[in-house]
Amino acid sequence: MASFIPNRTPLVEIPKDELLALIRSYTPEKLARFIDVTDLKADTQEPKIRLLAEWAIKYNCASVCVNPVEVDIMPLLLKGTSVKNCYVIDFPLGKLDPEMKARQTELVVKKNRELRAEGKGKMELDMVINVGRFKRDHKYALEEINAVCDAADGELVKVIVRSSELTEEEVWKVAEMVALSKAQFIKNSTGMDAFGALPDHMWIMRQVVGSNKGVKASGGMADALTALRLMWAAAKDTTLQVPERFRFGTSSPLNIINTMSTLLSNAEELVINNKPCQLCPYYPTGKMSPELKEYSEKRCPGCIYEKYRN
Repeated sequence: MASFIPNRTPLVEIPKDELLALIRSYTPEKLARFIDVTDLKADTQEPKIRLLAEWAIKYNCASVCVNPVEVDIMPLLLKGTSVKNCYVIDFPLGKLDPEMKARQTELVVKKNRELRAEGKGKMELDMVINVGRFKRDHKYALEEINAVCDAADGELVKVIVRSSELTEEEVWKVAEMVALSKAQFIKNSTGMDAFGALPDHMWIMRQVVGSNKGVKASGGMADALTALRLMWAAAKDTTLQVPERFRFGTSSPLNIINTMSTLLSNAEELVINNKPCQLCPYYPTGKMSPELKEYSEKRCPGCIYEKYRN
């Protein structure tokens, strides 16, 4: 497990030639394998759930990620395919206690297995930690993560840490808790937080959890270039570029898949038109808590990209 690093902004500087090489190594079909097709909105109805399943099956995506209520529909839609069912646990706030989180997990696992009837390994669970309790006691997160993992009975668990509500040091520390836990993945966001996936946080998570666990990027991805920047940060090594070690969670899967072809045709131009501050977790201060806003504004002076901020 890597030790905490000194403050430096930005943490991630993506060399143009390396990003171009990564882009050219992918096709729309290859990129789709990393996608967890997602819809977690309160007003989502059955026709959209069926459409998500159709997309995921057609493009051979990793999973379909939905709210637990859909466990009465989704297992039947994906039965007989390689696409996994994925359900969020204690979403989006993470404010249930560990026992309640575990009970919700048990119920979802039981019902999914009954309806899909294909044994273990056909479902995944994305749980949300209690950020407030984590800030007070880091090991509280470890306790609740392991409670969910035990209740999951061998099914894959991804841990949503809501990194937009954490300082850099806290992102590092929560990743340490995930690294020590029984979970298989760390995930940055619910997609409903102050901001979504950014390279710096993806990089920290990979540095801490190492190569034996997965990293999932979620929130703010609407195109292939954004997705591949995150892959470079969290899965630069080709051995990590497998769905067991890296994922994207997105409600815009078709946009990512379709823009991959455009990216391959115009990679040089699109990579050059990068706006560095928009990739920085210290930039979107308007949506942050006052404490994090103050913390973030202190990171800009001295940054090599400070001139771009205004």
